[in-house]
Amino acid sequence: MVHFPDSIVFDWSGNCIRRFLFYISKYNEDAFRELGYTGTVSKAMEDLSIRITGPGIAPNAYIKQRRDEFDVFFDNGRVGYHKRKPTVAVIEMYGQWNIMNFEEITELVKMVLDGTMEEIQNLDLEAYGDQVSEYDMEMYLNFNDETAALNKTVRAVVERTYSKKKVDMLKRLYAYRCQICGKNVGAEHGANIAEAHHIKYFSKSVDNSSDNLLVLCPNHHSLIHALNPEFDYDELQYIYPDGKIDKIVLDLHLTHGKEE
Repeated sequence: MVHFPDSIVFDWSGNCIRRFLFYISKYNEDAFRELGYTGTVSKAMEDLSIRITGPGIAPNAYIKQRRDEFDVFFDNGRVGYHKRKPTVAVIEMYGQWNIMNFEEITELVKMVLDGTMEEIQNLDLEAYGDQVSEYDMEMYLNFNDETAALNKTVRAVVERTYSKKKVDMLKRLYAYRCQICGKNVGAEHGANIAEAHHIKYFSKSVDNSSDNLLVLCPNHHSLIHALNPEFDYDELQYIYPDGKIDKIVLDLHLTHGKEE
């Protein structure tokens, strides 16, 4: 179960709240039970309302509105906003999240709630040995490539700080599609070959928070490492040395970007 202090207020973007309330809408009482609530749904909603929006807003008003956006998709005993067409953002989020099963979505939600999704470690890997190649680092992280040129001490540090489970969850969240081109390049062959990329290079930052992770196809992953473009968190785009831009077209987890 998820346990959090009574005083905690979640600092989430609008999209993050929507994703959480998709979970509540689809799984209802089962979702609340998984999150450790044993009382009534109304009491759980009231508690979550205070944690998400803070005091001063009518209990349940905001999160009920966001939950109701998804109720039209599910047979959960509520009608939701059935008299109006869901927004494009809600339809897209439904399509992207509905491919995951209860266990997968529950694990993602719990990782956000208990803070493990956002843990940031600050270590200098180069202090542990030779110059660390980001390419070797990510080959090791993505594919457990034992030929990657990392010394034993660096590997030990990586294994202590890197959450492969988190990366696997993000890949499933995007259905193995590239956040830049939107393609799952191996799908037609029955293969999932999406790769995790650290916006701030892991070999320098050892930052494995979700805000520092992208899911990319091998082509865009290689291109970014070859040209080392600058990432603009506000606009959610890469700016290459020649001025060309690659925008993030799929975003289900980044919180530094602008809210809708």
